[in-house]
Amino acid sequence: KETDRMSAMVSGLRKLGAIVEEKGSDCLVVHGLIPGQKLNSGVEIETHDDHRVAMCFSLAACAGVSVTILNPACTNKTFPTYFDCLAELTNL
Repeated sequence: KETDRMSAMVSGLRKLGAIVEEKGSDCLVVHGLIPGQKLNSGVEIETHDDHRVAMCFSLAACAGVSVTILNPACTNKTFPTYFDCLAELTNL
């Protein structure tokens, strides 16, 4: 079953604190944060078993934001060493 990637992205971005507007079934507009606001830390991201969602939201850690990727093993289907490589590149 295919993930509703748009909903997953909107949900994850909103958890991080971004102002996001859905425009139909295939478009979203990210307005960013309220001025002076920082990304929410300690957020859990549901991957819906989609490696793209896991990889996308893991990049928040590169900005120093603590995120927990639920079911990180979903990246095994396309990039089994993704999180090892990310940790190596970012010293996480």
